[in-house]
Amino acid sequence: MANWTQSKLVYTIGGAATLLCLTAGGGIYWAQGLIDETNVQAQLKQDLIDKADSRIRQVPALERDVIILRENLGEYIKILPDDKELTDFLRMLNQFNRQSGVKSSSLVNKQRGGSKSTDRFTPIEYSYEMTATLWQAIKFMNLVENFERFVSITEFQISSGAGGDKEKTRDGDVVHLFKLTLQTYSYNGRGDGKEVQIPEYQDLKEQLREEIWKRMQAIRIDRYEHRGALGRRDVLVDPRERGDATAPGPTQEEQREVLKRNLGELARLRDIQQRIKQQDTTLFEQYSLAKSLKDGLDKLALQVEADAPIVTYPPYRLRWAREVVAQLEDLRGEAVAKGGAPKDPYLSEAELRQLVADMAADCNSGQLEQAKTRYELLFARVAVPAEDSRHEFAVQAKAWHVKATIALDFKALDLKVQGVVVNQEGRSGVLLNGETYEEGEYVSDDLLVKLVEEEQIWFVFRGLTLVRTM
Repeated sequence: MANWTQSKLVYTIGGAATLLCLTAGGGIYWAQGLIDETNVQAQLKQDLIDKADSRIRQVPALERDVIILRENLGEYIKILPDDKELTDFLRMLNQFNRQSGVKSSSLVNKQRGGSKSTDRFTPIEYSYEMTATLWQAIKFMNLVENFERFVSITEFQISSGAGGDKEKTRDGDVVHLFKLTLQTYSYNGRGDGKEVQIPEYQDLKEQLREEIWKRMQAIRIDRYEHRGALGRRDVLVDPRERGDATAPGPTQEEQREVLKRNLGELARLRDIQQRIKQQDTTLFEQYSLAKSLKDGLDKLALQVEADAPIVTYPPYRLRWAREVVAQLEDLRGEAVAKGGAPKDPYLSEAELRQLVADMAADCNSGQLEQAKTRYELLFARVAVPAEDSRHEFAVQAKAWHVKATIALDFKALDLKVQGVVVNQEGRSGVLLNGETYEEGEYVSDDLLVKLVEEEQIWFVFRGLTLVRTM
């Protein structure tokens, strides 16, 4: 009986131990599952944190783009009018009419989508009729296409010579009937949503000022400026109806001579321009040639304006427009483009040294006028401030200019040397303009007789010693 009781106790303890182990194993398994689940949740949270950090790092770049877009928003939507600006555009059409000379007869709004459209961009079309010459119509269309708002001419029809019984011609050209379709868009996106506030907006805007300006240039629309008929004929009119042979005015020979004369002057000015560009042209020659080119262009522009009414024969008129008027404008444009002020308004040290050397050589060889002209042509670029290291060379150039000017003034004096008396033991004298002057005497307030020799007389004129030979 004792053995049974002892065995029972052993079995009981073993069963309890087994149950306890099973319970502990189950607890461990459950705890491990809980740990794994917690790790997964922690990893998900870490991923969200990483994404949030990534977005936070993108905030400065996004703020930069938002500021640039906000500052250029006016330029973007400038090409997409709102209702008020559409009204202004209709007023501008009347101004375009006056500028181009066309006469409108009809304007019909063909807006699509209705005035209550909820689209962000609403297309709007106008049907426009007008009477005009070919060149007036082209100018009108050019003004419309160059308007600061987005407006395009999508369709047009031309009825040749259909200007109406009351007006067959205008300014000497045939009047036609034009029917145009003008298309634009209304922008309905302003005020949508709430604007995000960016800290230190004004400071960031100032830092991005250059980038804002660059973006603005990129979105601006290129424009073409219509330059008029330029001697071309109206292609909508039969050229055989013009009757050129009996046209009044200068003869064809006279017109050809006018054309030839202006073409010759243009060729001369073009040659001057090419000489300016040559590598072996000195600085002095460049400025002298540039002055000649500018004066020649101004003179030719006046001559072309005066001769324009003379050239009426169509073939010559076409050449006049292409070879004279257009070429003159191109030449003037190139001259203006190359005539801008340099970054450094003064000559370089090497150029100043060369100027001083050239002026000294001119003065020593008697080329006084050339030395004086060298300096005066470059005067604005020689006036170097005193604190500049090049100032000493500017002073030397100025000194040579003063010497050349005084020498030229002395040369222009009416001094007639009629004889000299050279006294080895006393003061010598000179018979000048009928009067005798000894050494050390003044001829005038700024002219002194310094030394008299047998072959030459030394004068002091305005502080400079000069020699007059017999």
